[in-house]
Amino acid sequence: MSEIKTDRLRIDGCDNFSVSAAFITIEGHGYKRKKYTPTSDVNHLEVYQYLSPSDEKITLVYDTKARILTVDASPSVLNALRPLLPVSVPKAENKPAIKQDNRLAVKAENKLTVKHDNRPAIKADNKPTVKQDNRPAVKADNKPVSVKKKTEKANKTQKESPKKPTAEKKTDVGSVTVKNVGAKRLDWAIKDMKTLDGVRVKAVSDADGRKEWKFTDAQKHTATLRQEGGSVVITGKAGTLMTELHDRIAGKCDMRLLRKYLPVALRYLSEPSKIDLSNGMTDFNSVSRLSDYSVLLMAPYRALEKLIYDLQQAENINVKMIGQAYEKDEDGHYRLKKGYLKRIGSVIYPEVMSALYTEYFAIRNFYTHSDNSAESQSRGISDKAEAQKILRNLLDVIEYNCKKLSEIGFTVAEE
Repeated sequence: MSEIKTDRLRIDGCDNFSVSAAFITIEGHGYKRKKYTPTSDVNHLEVYQYLSPSDEKITLVYDTKARILTVDASPSVLNALRPLLPVSVPKAENKPAIKQDNRLAVKAENKLTVKHDNRPAIKADNKPTVKQDNRPAVKADNKPVSVKKKTEKANKTQKESPKKPTAEKKTDVGSVTVKNVGAKRLDWAIKDMKTLDGVRVKAVSDADGRKEWKFTDAQKHTATLRQEGGSVVITGKAGTLMTELHDRIAGKCDMRLLRKYLPVALRYLSEPSKIDLSNGMTDFNSVSRLSDYSVLLMAPYRALEKLIYDLQQAENINVKMIGQAYEKDEDGHYRLKKGYLKRIGSVIYPEVMSALYTEYFAIRNFYTHSDNSAESQSRGISDKAEAQKILRNLLDVIEYNCKKLSEIGFTVAEE
């Protein structure tokens, strides 16, 4: 039997949003998800298995730490998939050019110095009298002068040459103004940028003393953000860094929807949770047909995970994963660990935390993990109405429990 040849496609610089969007897109084009293996405490790889419309196997592995998506499939399937996947953003693509330029500059300096310093000295020592008589002082006087002048000119050229590319780069720099940006969104965007691999953020002041934020990524690309009234101005060269920054500043949640379904819970939701819940609700309206609608529940349940984490932090429950704060009671229900209960001294708070985590564990873990059967079949949702019902129930659970928190005056410190 001849083995089916497979090729591998590697896509660098993929964030969670672009990967999730890609899966929604390929589902909409008739690809069926058969298996999903999530990350764990010791593994940061998400593994997906799909079948193409022609029933050919596809394996996708997403490295959540390195932000790399690899796809293994037959050449024909891979070619068909390519337009549906994120665009690769290679790391450190400019580094080789910088190294080559520096090395050439060093060699050029060494050649000029060695040749000009050594040659006059050798001729002067070996033929002292005859050539000094016949060609008295012309070569002796002129050569050192011309050598120095040439060396100085060469050094000046080398020193001045780096300035030219800098001037050219400045012409590529542009600015984008995003209007109506609130203080909370700005603060969240800056903090969220800090979580990206290789991105550094530094608060500085411009010439007029106004506060700015300078962003630098692993490729040494830079972008500057400053607030002008209710608007934010982003300045930098077009590229991934500018795109990431703009998406966080300009991205908006549908506050109308959130106020309709979560009027009380809004005060407890962080900016990322608001965006995930808003996107989850609008995705159901924008996506026409999928073979598995469970993928649309990932963002809303990610919002619930963040809410649980924020509520834990408010009571100084510091755990790496939210589930580590819970244990099962004699009836098999998830409860906060006894050590936390003694310290907190509230009845309502533990009830709320148990209800939220029970919802998270029962639904999110069920639909995004494969079961334990031999075939390891995916627990997908083929009916859109069923998935919408799960989302509506999630919103009800969040709102009801946040109302209970508000009744006891519970607050969450703003980020």
